[in-house]
Amino acid sequence: MKLLPVLCVISLVAIAPQADAYVVGGSNFELDEYPSPNCTKPTKPFDLSDQMEVDDYNADVETYIACVREYVENGNNDIKRIQEAQQDIIREANSL
Repeated sequence: MKLLPVLCVISLVAIAPQADAYVVGGSNFELDEYPSPNCTKPTKPFDLSDQMEVDDYNADVETYIACVREYVENGNNDIKRIQEAQQDIIREANSL
């Protein structure tokens, strides 16, 4: 009847940049904001003595953590794509 440890989530939060940080300056994003993840945060079971509720919650937590990891990984890939595009345009500008 144990709930999954939140250590995984804490480690994700520790390595992920702060989501509510405000960056001053222009942006190439059309709406000036990066899309939020489509991860559904699990709801803690009402009755911790109900093993089925706890098992369902644990499965939902695993799904949520996997979704958050994928979101962070995709964000890191987006950063790499942006950096590559910047390098490409810098090379192009320097070749003039």
